[in-house]
Amino acid sequence: MFRAVNEYMAKLNIVTDDSVYEKMTDFLDKSSKVDGFCINVNFNRYIVDIKMKNYSVDNADKLFRKFIEATAYPYSHVSVRYNEENRVRYRFVTCQENKTGVYMDIIISGV
Repeated sequence: MFRAVNEYMAKLNIVTDDSVYEKMTDFLDKSSKVDGFCINVNFNRYIVDIKMKNYSVDNADKLFRKFIEATAYPYSHVSVRYNEENRVRYRFVTCQENKTGVYMDIIISGV
């Protein structure tokens, strides 16, 4: 599946987007399930580190799906999940019709 994400990304112009950043911070600030978070930018890619109050893989998946609803462009998006011992990592890419896209590496773990 990671190859599909890489092929999808190869066709896009990956950028940062202030409106997407604001949607991320707004969602994470308001979520009662989030204990803390940090968003960094590295080479036009967002790295989102989220600490959950009651972490489990199922709870992380529910949080991720709501996060996507709040941040994804309506045109297109794709994601893949990796389970890593005590955390879950998602690679998420969303794009607009003009093929301008945003990439996020989202790491969800417990406190």
